[in-house]
Amino acid sequence: MTDLAPLAPKENVAQLRRLQAQDLTPALQQWMGAPEVLASLGTALPLTAPDQLGALFSRAEVQVWGVCEDDRVQAVYVCSLHLQHQVMRLAFGSAPNASGLALLKDSLPRLMEMQFANGVQKISCHLLATSIRKIWPLLRLNRHFFLEGRLRQEWLPALGCQDDVFIVSALAQAGLQPPPGSLWLNKSVASASHRFFRSWPRAAVNEQDSTPARLPSALVRGSTHIDTPAYHLRTLTAKDADETLVHWLNSPQLMGSMNLPRFTFSLPSLRALLAGFDRNFNQFIGVFHRSSGELIGFYTVLVNESARHAHLALCIYPSETSASRIMVDTITPLTDSYFERFAIDKITGSVLVSNRRMLLSLPHNYTFLFEGVLRQECQGEQGRLDVVVFSTFRDPALRPKLGRFVPA
Repeated sequence: MTDLAPLAPKENVAQLRRLQAQDLTPALQQWMGAPEVLASLGTALPLTAPDQLGALFSRAEVQVWGVCEDDRVQAVYVCSLHLQHQVMRLAFGSAPNASGLALLKDSLPRLMEMQFANGVQKISCHLLATSIRKIWPLLRLNRHFFLEGRLRQEWLPALGCQDDVFIVSALAQAGLQPPPGSLWLNKSVASASHRFFRSWPRAAVNEQDSTPARLPSALVRGSTHIDTPAYHLRTLTAKDADETLVHWLNSPQLMGSMNLPRFTFSLPSLRALLAGFDRNFNQFIGVFHRSSGELIGFYTVLVNESARHAHLALCIYPSETSASRIMVDTITPLTDSYFERFAIDKITGSVLVSNRRMLLSLPHNYTFLFEGVLRQECQGEQGRLDVVVFSTFRDPALRPKLGRFVPA
């Protein structure tokens, strides 16, 4: 997918129309629910089955746009907007007999111009690696989208397989556009980044190794309890709320490091926060010193088993000087525990570029791979912030050597 220069007016230009629930006819639902189209649309927000399409129209943050010819919907865009950061995820799918490439080329510039005019600051598209060849003619005309990352081995529920996903994005702010026909912002970025986006070297790997890793047959799930030589990790509940944790969560440094909306916690609101985690697929996990029992940090982990994926966030109390050492000593036992207990293949974490304590710990890393830098992904108090994306995998062969960001 790409952004092109505005096209000159021509006859019979396809109409771009916002769709409502009543527009989802059986014929439209049938081709939108086809596995290939559903997998493409599912890159904007989770879609695993055709019967979920109707719910798109009831979500305030989701827009569905139809590309119409002769009053028939020949292609659709699904747009999911993150209201806090004004970042829109966009996906495209076309009917089986439609000229999808031509419809995309004609309608995408108009849709992007409209969204930017309405205050959207960034538009991102997640492109399946298997679809890159189909849209390459458009990428060669690209003027606004640039490559931000490559998410390795994402599980696609609609297709029942794994594929790599490329992230390409465009910004409303001028000055961060690539040269025409390129996906790189400049030559130095291109030379530094090619090694991260090319295919992984797979020496001495047979076909069996390229299949998805076997999921655990007996899943325990539930709360987390992990002991390491220096630390104890356990899932927190509403009973763990106390004034010390209230004071801690209200720390500007802590909230700033995670770029959370400003909110002043009280003891009741903290209890409500902890009660909102289900202690299973969505956990708030405390990190304690084993010697003193003192709470020094926490992880949040959100599991999506239908996508075989989990998202992890870590926060260490600002006064804790050994933050990087705590991460190195606890994150691998925690992720290994989740791979043993949940039907997931991959765990991803995102770190603000301003969170130097976490980024400086990466030379000691042997678990997480670098997957991308998302430009101006978040709106912070001092302006828009970049985010670095890292992931780890169930398959140990996909994990890096110590201090590296690519597989062994």
